[in-house]
Amino acid sequence: MSIRPYNSESDFSAIRRLWQEIAWLDRDEEDQEIHLKTFLDSSSNLVAELNGEAECLVASCPGTIRHLQQDVSMHVIAAVTTSLIARKQGFASKVTAKAIAEGAEAGMATAALGMFEQGYYTRLGFGNGAYEHIARFNPANLNVDADFGVPVRLSESNAEEMHAALMNRWRGHGSVQVLPVGHLEAELGWTEDPLGLGFRDADGKLTHFIWGSNKDENGPLKITAMAYENRQQLLELLALIKSLGNQLLLVHLTETQHLQMQDLLIQPFRSQNKSEGGKYPESIQSEAPWQLRINDLETCLAATHLPARPTLSFNLTVDEPITKYLDSNQSWRGIGGEYTVHLGEDSSASKGHSNNLPLLTGTTSGISRLWIGAANANRIATSGEIVAEQTLLDKLNETLSLPSPRPGWDF
Repeated sequence: MSIRPYNSESDFSAIRRLWQEIAWLDRDEEDQEIHLKTFLDSSSNLVAELNGEAECLVASCPGTIRHLQQDVSMHVIAAVTTSLIARKQGFASKVTAKAIAEGAEAGMATAALGMFEQGYYTRLGFGNGAYEHIARFNPANLNVDADFGVPVRLSESNAEEMHAALMNRWRGHGSVQVLPVGHLEAELGWTEDPLGLGFRDADGKLTHFIWGSNKDENGPLKITAMAYENRQQLLELLALIKSLGNQLLLVHLTETQHLQMQDLLIQPFRSQNKSEGGKYPESIQSEAPWQLRINDLETCLAATHLPARPTLSFNLTVDEPITKYLDSNQSWRGIGGEYTVHLGEDSSASKGHSNNLPLLTGTTSGISRLWIGAANANRIATSGEIVAEQTLLDKLNETLSLPSPRPGWDF
């Protein structure tokens, strides 16, 4: 296996063929090729060769993830693609591991990705994020009473403005920023049947918007991006969505940090029962489509501030699975090893165990989930990703009492 940096001049045709082969690109639409170039030009890319051709590509970029009020650097693994002739050769695992290692060596304290299925990326130390709640509802049933002005239409030409609004949006625990504008521009360009509506302030700045795909006359409108700076702007967007109920019969919306959609729907259970089995079924479903791993435990713990909680110290032993996928000359080897951890207003992790402290052992995936609050200690212990005496698990639940992490940005 030969892993090397992507070369835009010599590799693009092979990567275009790869993406067409796996149906990530439509063969008949030249615009999709332009968006692929935009995406790749704004990414760090590694490829694996087979018979002299690039047959696997991993694209990544810098970002951040928020832990309570503190932003931590995050390496976004934005695309992992392997051609049909290169499957089951270990290409994707090896190339992704190398991309993660290079990001860690460049100072990325965490890495995250959207997964195609649970289990595959666990071998590289990724653990499931928290459940995302996806609401499917008739917008006419929104119980929102708020004024809204005349919105402006948005298109992919507004990518820089929309990126700025996402970067400046009202954020909470676990919220993500994806730094390159080109990634958003490509995603906007790839949106089928796009619909973008937003509002500007008195100076003409785009402050809040929705963006999505609306395929048919009556929907569904699938909202894939949403930004707002405060609660009033959120309510204005919801009132805008409600106004679309004159025509649309269904909207798909992933809950943000500041929403519990069931609160805002008129007779949600009745509507779900009446629409079940129809063309526009309403529901609220949960799934965890994203994963996270810690690349630098000391940095992540130094950014962890837990005021007004009981302090807690313990020994930690981390089992790191990514190491076996890394070449021997890679300087970063993961976070495996022994640590002493202190949780409190000023948290820390230091190498080595200390005397007379309880012991927690776990995989990188389990420790990462515990840190971000994707699940509590008891749940992660039940899945087998961490092991400790029940007394320590109960104390971890009390000290690491965190809001549910919500990225608020597809990646």
